[in-house]
Amino acid sequence: MIFSYLKIAWKVLLRRKFFTLISLVGISFTLMILLVGVALYDRSVGAYVPELHPERLLFGSYMQMQLPGMGEMKMRPSYWLINQHLRKLGPGVQTGISGEGQAVAAYVGGRKLALALKPTDGGFWRVLQFRFLAGRPYSDEQARTGEAVAVISARTARQYFGPGRPAVGQLLEANEKRYRVVGVVADVPTMRFHAYADIWAPYEQSALERQPEMPFGESEMLLLAPSAAAVPAVQAALRRAVAAIPMDNNESHISLTPTTLGESVAERLLARYNWTTRPVQLFRALSAGAVALLLLLPALNLISMNVSRMRERASEIGIRKAFGATAGMLAGQFLVETVVLTLLGGLLGLLLAAALLRALSSGYLAAYGDFQLSLVVFGWALVATLVFGLLSGAYPAWRMARLSAVEALKHARA
Repeated sequence: MIFSYLKIAWKVLLRRKFFTLISLVGISFTLMILLVGVALYDRSVGAYVPELHPERLLFGSYMQMQLPGMGEMKMRPSYWLINQHLRKLGPGVQTGISGEGQAVAAYVGGRKLALALKPTDGGFWRVLQFRFLAGRPYSDEQARTGEAVAVISARTARQYFGPGRPAVGQLLEANEKRYRVVGVVADVPTMRFHAYADIWAPYEQSALERQPEMPFGESEMLLLAPSAAAVPAVQAALRRAVAAIPMDNNESHISLTPTTLGESVAERLLARYNWTTRPVQLFRALSAGAVALLLLLPALNLISMNVSRMRERASEIGIRKAFGATAGMLAGQFLVETVVLTLLGGLLGLLLAAALLRALSSGYLAAYGDFQLSLVVFGWALVATLVFGLLSGAYPAWRMARLSAVEALKHARA
């Protein structure tokens, strides 16, 4: 019986090629967008090198200062402030400092390499777990004295020194400054913006000396809690440490709210547009709304197609009724057609998503990206679409299947 249903469903879908194509495009496009979006988000906040423990990571990227008569200022904290007042937050808590990536240029055989350099301290390498392919990170002492050493990405090592040639111990010149390479790490995707760079090097002492005892600067604080359960305690300890910072003006107030990896991504995406003072909540609301809309679109498409299909097949229903087909058989046939259409659209969406993610993985806009399909997300999205499709087809199928042969033929003539 099921095999007969499938054969009829296939012939019906081929008979109405245009409507079938529209439905397939709607379902496949929806699943493709959902899978690609989830893959991008997962590659940004999931447990990947170097953020292997996102549930334990916290970031202090922005500070707020209330000034009497001037309102609120929001800027990045300075290296001095973090190093002087926020280093010690309890046993087992690792603390690191890094700055914004700086565009630098290196030249190899007359060819310019556009690279990103991120200044860091020594604790940066303990908070984030990079995969070292050769060498090691620079030490706390080297970072503290501003020694001209650097860790570089695998791609930078290939481009500057050549494929297969050793980089550790060699000199790399960028922006007319020479660095001695002490380590080579696996490439970090650009969307891991807390860690991403082509070159990592200690802060220059001259830059630090220009900002003595300044609370605002161009750095961010990275924290690794000893366990996920300890994260609230670390957040509280950081708030206490910030509150204890002495201020020249007693009426001024300074605050720094640590964010999780996921929250920092939302803040990075939305805070710059000044749409809201609560970018994390807005990001969650927009994401939930987008997913609901994406799942609703193929459902509405299937509802429209099912209703139209039932009306056009009234004569077929009448004839089959006259030859003894029961309401259950007819309703089952219509539902099988919906299932077949949804599964075909899901398969097409999976193939399109895989092709698009493969293109993104090798593209400039997502440098060093290695995007993977989430089959779990695909399964749930396909189930949701299938449920919507069945619900959209169940009512019209039930209504038409209950008609008598005479009534169905009357509907066909109408």
